[in-house]
Amino acid sequence: MSDHGGTFGSGTTHHLGRAALLTACLLGLGSGVAAAEPGLDWDAVARCESGGNWSINTGNGYYGGLQFTPGTWTSNGGTGMPHNASREEQIRVAENVLRTQGPGAWPNCAGRRAAPVRTTPPRAGTRPVRQAPVAPAVPIRPPSSDNPKGDYTIKSGDTLASIAAEKGIAGGWQALVALNPDHLTNPDLILPGHRIKTQDQPTTRTHRVR
Repeated sequence: MSDHGGTFGSGTTHHLGRAALLTACLLGLGSGVAAAEPGLDWDAVARCESGGNWSINTGNGYYGGLQFTPGTWTSNGGTGMPHNASREEQIRVAENVLRTQGPGAWPNCAGRRAAPVRTTPPRAGTRPVRQAPVAPAVPIRPPSSDNPKGDYTIKSGDTLASIAAEKGIAGGWQALVALNPDHLTNPDLILPGHRIKTQDQPTTRTHRVR
């Protein structure tokens, strides 16, 4: 009996030891799994999401350093508006979001462990670049032409206004254009050597013989 009893006791102790070891391994594994999901570096996420501005409100529907929507903020324990809350309060609500949604709630900045850093806050959308209207091309008029019936030869440096002043023509350069309608087609471009009329030529009257 004693031998039998001793054998039974030894076997029981052996099995109990194995069970305890297995339990310890499972507990250690469980604690290891729990420790494998460390908290996020919220300051790094905020730098990526909002340039580190915890009170940002750009009007794009996302608020605060971690860019909460109002619905996500209130459903995870936040009160008021995110950008009015302190950094610590925003992090507290973010921890709740992390537990329910995981890091994918910030796909660009926390979905990957190495979060990129943004230098500017996210934008609601990119506005199209407005181009200035292109003015229609103005056709270039050819220079004025020579008037064979002209009484004045244009010199270098002359303008119609200076010619009109020199000749004392009433009406100025516009009167010269009216006297040379087929030749002064471009008053801004006259060429030396061309002739223009500066006065009306007298009309020849024909006397009727009675």
